[in-house]
Amino acid sequence: MAVGQPATPHSVNSEGLKRRGFTPEQIRNIRSAFRVLYRSGLKLAEAEAQLKAMAQESPEIQPLVDFPPQSTRSIVR
Repeated sequence: MAVGQPATPHSVNSEGLKRRGFTPEQIRNIRSAFRVLYRSGLKLAEAEAQLKAMAQESPEIQPLVDFPPQSTRSIVR
């Protein structure tokens, strides 16, 4: 989820994930990945490398790994 003008990343929509059938552990993993990507202060390439490692054990993180290289606009950070 994003808030503000201009929009900045705020948090993970955990309620939406629960409704979609994600387990509490999967939601925790997604939150951890969010923190790596948006709150850790790492450069994008470093964060992507760390996310790739996390995705090996947590497949729910794979979309966060796959999206940036395919995007023509990248992500809001």
